[in-house]
Amino acid sequence: MKTKKSLSIKDIAAITGYSTATVSRVINNRGGYSEATKKAVTETIQQSGYTTGAVSSNLVGILVPDLSNEWFAQVCVALEKLLFEYGYSAFICNANEDSRRESFYFQEFVNCKVAALICFVGSKELGDLAIHASFPVVFIDRFPIDTEQLLCLESDNYLGGYMATELLIRKGCKHIMLLDWERPLSVNLARQQGYFDALKDHGIAVDKNLIAELSDQSDHYEGAKNLVFYMINKKLNFDGVFATNDLRAYGALQALQQNGIKVPEQVKIIGFDDSSVSQRCYPALTTVRQDCNYMAKKAVEVLLDRMDGRTTATSEHIILPVSIVERGTT
Repeated sequence: MKTKKSLSIKDIAAITGYSTATVSRVINNRGGYSEATKKAVTETIQQSGYTTGAVSSNLVGILVPDLSNEWFAQVCVALEKLLFEYGYSAFICNANEDSRRESFYFQEFVNCKVAALICFVGSKELGDLAIHASFPVVFIDRFPIDTEQLLCLESDNYLGGYMATELLIRKGCKHIMLLDWERPLSVNLARQQGYFDALKDHGIAVDKNLIAELSDQSDHYEGAKNLVFYMINKKLNFDGVFATNDLRAYGALQALQQNGIKVPEQVKIIGFDDSSVSQRCYPALTTVRQDCNYMAKKAVEVLLDRMDGRTTATSEHIILPVSIVERGTT
């Protein structure tokens, strides 16, 4: 007896002329199509002698470095909602900032024959795996340094770092601490460079004593709080803090307040992300806003364009706008 071959959504779409999203909705009975479309897709599957049972072709993998990070979680929620609307299921894996988990989960996505992958992890190893993957991969937020052969989508981290630092300068700050993380991620490097360039453009020399980096394993809130305590105890002179995410900014705020230093009167603070902590602390944090819903929307659009064959480009770098949200810490 001849064994039937597994048929992917892409195969069915090519035969019927419908998009992969439409075919996925028909296969998974999710509506949003006419009876004529349903009939055409169903008959194609039946007449071709293929079976869809061996392929999880409606799955889209999402690889996240740290789901306890609110911003990552918010983007994942937005991605899952959008993918569902297009007839796809989200397969979300949390790497917990562990390179072994990253590689393991990538192989799991391969084994499950996902239709595509959205990856927040920007290591070189994941970049190499993505180049040779049989499915589209889009890197969002973090991405490998060498992006010539990859699909990447990020907020304008450089401009966000520049605008954050420039706002502190316009508010009168002359000695601005950079509160960052020592891991050399693309997102960190871009925000750092924005900080350095803003200081340079305003004629302020970089003070290496005010470059404060959390260790790789530090909790972002507690680590930042302890590091700023240390800077205060060293009696370093600073009147502004640019923290490269909101949790680090909140840690800085707590350290300053617990040492009797008034914010924003004596020291001004700006964070990055516009997560809920920036609105709930007191005073509320000024921050650089990334639009997680817009990022999710663009990521899904990029994947669907590849999956539906509307474009065959394998490399693209999309930069999304950011904005400053001024609150009580500046």
